[in-house]
Amino acid sequence: MAIFNFKWIFALCFVISVNFLIKPVQAHFDKGFDRNGGHWDQAGYYHCHESQCRLAPSRFQFARTKLSNRVNDLYYLEEDWPRWLILSGCKTSRTVVLESSSSVQVRWTNPRACEIREGLWDDQYNGETFERAAKLEIDHIISPQYANASNGYQWEEKKRAQFTNDPLNLIPVSRGSARKKRGRGIGDWQPREEYLCEYARNWKLIAEKYELDLFAKDRSRMNSILEECDSSDLRSLPSDSDSNNPQ
Repeated sequence: MAIFNFKWIFALCFVISVNFLIKPVQAHFDKGFDRNGGHWDQAGYYHCHESQCRLAPSRFQFARTKLSNRVNDLYYLEEDWPRWLILSGCKTSRTVVLESSSSVQVRWTNPRACEIREGLWDDQYNGETFERAAKLEIDHIISPQYANASNGYQWEEKKRAQFTNDPLNLIPVSRGSARKKRGRGIGDWQPREEYLCEYARNWKLIAEKYELDLFAKDRSRMNSILEECDSSDLRSLPSDSDSNNPQ
């Protein structure tokens, strides 16, 4: 009887160990590949699955290391950066941003107030005005592709999701504006002049909030824009003689 029980216990342990080994492997191969032909697994290690794939560092290495300053989306996999998460009730981050940025009270597609149909939005990138929410894209001021190519690939999943759904980093724009920008950094693309100062300030706020290591070209361009904006603000302030001699 003791031998019989021992055999059953041994068999049960074997099945448990096999299931423990198989499930992570299955979950790993169920994941898609990035443009490089690989992906990071749940343990944070990068795996290549195509012949021309180049290995990337571990997510959780101690040193903060950038991936690329030329091809931002090479190691980017959208499922690693979940977007349009529910932030309030049935409202996704997209809905929250559209509601808060409309200059008039929005109209909803249903009584539950989950999806917006109409409002009034300015595309800050090019100055166009829109009334139909369906014509708008929600753009990331600093794109997940850019963050991933910098040190964002080292972030934990919770931080990546927060970055992708943070209203501070989201702005409604036309589809044409989103296509023109294509997730590029501030060193390669800037919006219209009227919005440029605010755009650069937002880049700085977001980068500081998430401790994002900006690439040198983008940091330099951002700082030069901010310096020009600060100088312009100072020039627009009234002088002491003006304040003492009101018209």
